[in-house]
Amino acid sequence: MYLSGLIQKEFGRIKSDKRTLVLIFVIPIILIIIFGLTSGGGPTEYFNAVIITRDKETCDCLNSTSGYDDIFIDIVDDDCEAWGLFESFETDDDDDFDKAYDKCIDLLKMELIDVFLVLPDDFSETITNDTDTEIIYYIDGSDLEAVKAVKVALQEPIGLFRLEIEKTVNFTTMVPYLEYEVPFWETQVLNYAFAIIASMLILGLLMNLTALSIVSEGPLPRMLLTPTAKNEIILSKLIANTIIMILQVTEIFAMSAIFGLYCLGSLFDLYLVLLLTGFCGICMGLFISSVSKTEQVANQLYMMFFIVVLMFSGAFIKIDSLPLTMQIIINLLPLSHAIPLILTITLKGLPIDLAHFLSLGLISISFVIMAYIAFRFKKVEV
Repeated sequence: MYLSGLIQKEFGRIKSDKRTLVLIFVIPIILIIIFGLTSGGGPTEYFNAVIITRDKETCDCLNSTSGYDDIFIDIVDDDCEAWGLFESFETDDDDDFDKAYDKCIDLLKMELIDVFLVLPDDFSETITNDTDTEIIYYIDGSDLEAVKAVKVALQEPIGLFRLEIEKTVNFTTMVPYLEYEVPFWETQVLNYAFAIIASMLILGLLMNLTALSIVSEGPLPRMLLTPTAKNEIILSKLIANTIIMILQVTEIFAMSAIFGLYCLGSLFDLYLVLLLTGFCGICMGLFISSVSKTEQVANQLYMMFFIVVLMFSGAFIKIDSLPLTMQIIINLLPLSHAIPLILTITLKGLPIDLAHFLSLGLISISFVIMAYIAFRFKKVEV
């Protein structure tokens, strides 16, 4: 049987499965409409920080050769449980400050730090004179929980600093603006949830589309009596379902744009990532279908795979907080790569992260190979 005939047959099978087509094309529209019409945002417990000090004065407190800013920096570096000091900059003029500020913005963008603090030029003076002391901080607005938590977390170094200098200093914390936040005039819920919702919808629904594509096919035993090769059967299913996937991804992409998709990066890059996520879902579904003996087993495996992939996507459990072995296992799952790819493109304007992108591609290829091997040795009763 020619490949074109197999592809046409596969389209016929897909067309007859009305339930799956409704899941593929109607559910994404409904969910995106719900999120698009709704307004409103895993907790952050530890902050990597950079401190820029513009303070030029010394103090006569604990160390006459330094200022209060040095004491504050030492406390953040050595004594805080919720803070870690990545680096500190002492700036003498506006040019030094601008260079340090630009470097901190880059560190935020690369997710090497969570926040950076700026101590003003009158920091030591205001403490000496017992007047209000100001601390300015800039934080990555793409992490809503961090935005909420950082103001509370700042009370730890401030409290320890007061004990150290034996003064009841009144601090004012200011955040001029958030870096990489979704603007208030954009659809907040849709855009903050887009990375999770889009990748979950695309991967999960396309896994569902292909999870029964082999095990539920009635004519398959008779086809195997013909000269049709098993690799042609797998390839035909891969091509037909990939075409369906492109249509679904395009629909989700277009519907999200209609409801105010906010993307700082390249829309083409985002579209490529969504396509690769969908392709991975197809490959995983083919593997599930090839190893399943019955439709019931295929459905059970699909649910098990999807729950595991979703729970260990990094969206609900911080991957960095897990043991190394668990981190390696999670990195073998597709959403741990798809979600960071979408986030960095939409909210940070970065190009495609090749490490995540290639990892997602390797996961897809691995599942295709495993599906072919399982199908190659699958015994089908004629």
